[in-house]
Amino acid sequence: MNARLEERQTADDVCGPLQDMVTMIDMARRSAAEGDLAQAATALGYCETMALDL
Repeated sequence: MNARLEERQTADDVCGPLQDMVTMIDMARRSAAEGDLAQAATALGYCETMALDL
């Protein structure tokens, strides 16, 4: 996903949903590392919703 995001940023400087997904995945990763699995699940749920809209 990071490669695709970088590709889109250089192509047309529009990354909207992909950037949002990367942000949510990073938030989920950090929350899981801290042991907050409820917050991680919430972030991944938002990410899934964004993915369905692509």
